[in-house]
Amino acid sequence: MTPVQATSIVAIGRFVDAFFDPLMGYVTDNFYKTKLGKRFGRRGFFFLIGMPLSLTYALMWTVGFGGYWYYLLTYVMFGFVFSLITVPYETLPAEMTRDFNTRSKLTTVRLLFSQGATFLASWLPGVLIQIYGEDSPTSFLLMGICFSIIYAIIMFCLYKFTWEQPVVESEQEQDSFRNDMRYLFKELISTFKVKTFRLHVLMYTGAFLAQDIFGATFAFFIAFAIGQDAVLASKLLSTMAVVQIIFVPIFAWFCIKFGNGAAYKIALTTVIGGILGFIAIYYFAVAQILLMLYVVSIIMGVGRSGTFYVPWNIYSFVADVDQMLTGKRREGIFAGMMTFTRKFVQSVAILLVGAFLESFGFVSKQAVQSSSAIGGIIIVFGIGTIVFALFGLFISSKFKLTRANHKVLLNEIARLQEGGSMETVDQHTKEVVEELTGWEYENNWGNNHIVPIREKTV
Repeated sequence: MTPVQATSIVAIGRFVDAFFDPLMGYVTDNFYKTKLGKRFGRRGFFFLIGMPLSLTYALMWTVGFGGYWYYLLTYVMFGFVFSLITVPYETLPAEMTRDFNTRSKLTTVRLLFSQGATFLASWLPGVLIQIYGEDSPTSFLLMGICFSIIYAIIMFCLYKFTWEQPVVESEQEQDSFRNDMRYLFKELISTFKVKTFRLHVLMYTGAFLAQDIFGATFAFFIAFAIGQDAVLASKLLSTMAVVQIIFVPIFAWFCIKFGNGAAYKIALTTVIGGILGFIAIYYFAVAQILLMLYVVSIIMGVGRSGTFYVPWNIYSFVADVDQMLTGKRREGIFAGMMTFTRKFVQSVAILLVGAFLESFGFVSKQAVQSSSAIGGIIIVFGIGTIVFALFGLFISSKFKLTRANHKVLLNEIARLQEGGSMETVDQHTKEVVEELTGWEYENNWGNNHIVPIREKTV
């Protein structure tokens, strides 16, 4: 396949998947109203069916069943399964506790497993390639089967060992579930009326797009710009993954101690430093190149650890800000909208990366690339990653959801739930609420039309 064909599969898959994520968020928020939801849980049911569906991952790594359309279909199908599982999964820290420190610790454990999986995903392909060779389809098929089995085991553990908060809704809301799909679009758009969520999405997009571009071009950079092989690229990624695992609890501690915003800035600044280090190795032809590649990979691993951890840690607190504004709990709709935004932007970015490289003369499967193609790789790898990292840093300067502010927010929610009057709020609490929600205090706690009204089915 050409670079455009290959990247279009990922881009189209992410684009289609992006529209399913918000729908999935809405469904999982309301699934407790169904018989299956009452029996297995509004989140747990999807982990349960995720066990057999995880096996679809292996279908993407088979050879001989077709060309472009086969791989596009299987990629879209797995994306559907992935959303079915991940959107409910993303709500768990907010579902399982409301305490700031405990949520951060839950996110830490979650990200430790995630980074462990990242290490496995970097290490296992390298081992299989060494055994079967770079061009053998067997290595990729075995990898797909192994990860499918691992996914199924994880789904079982999620179903058995996580829990959900009980949901109490009015009779009108129960009755309206059959009719309110018409209001889904309005509810999705309503999430962006929460100031903290808008900033969070932009920070999340900046950090993850920087990582997406890095991930899409790193192997090309090592192979064609530095002149090393795919096995070394896999080893360097494995090194980053190990460092990411080590630094997840460090970033968790930093988030609790100094705040998510400060941790985010350190992480992205470190990522920029890592990219500049790789570019310096290329331009200055440094001695001990292997040693320097590993040193810079360690630096990059530190930055990547924070850029993966901090946005997901922030997400677990966004629903509290929304509850202050709307008086409702909508974890699922926020998870769906967050991943929708990211995947939509990501699909465009991945497609543009492939088109950009091809415009510079990059030819897939060609052992030696032209100087123009190498220049294109360096531009995307270096400038593309740094630009999105700088964008995230700029947005983070406006982010105000700290541990102290979150405590003020929860105390105010508890006061209002106990029947407290909005007229007796103290000035500091009022300022915090307005800063986090982006609305005048008097228009919080459901005194607005942010959540669309759902009509009853006649």
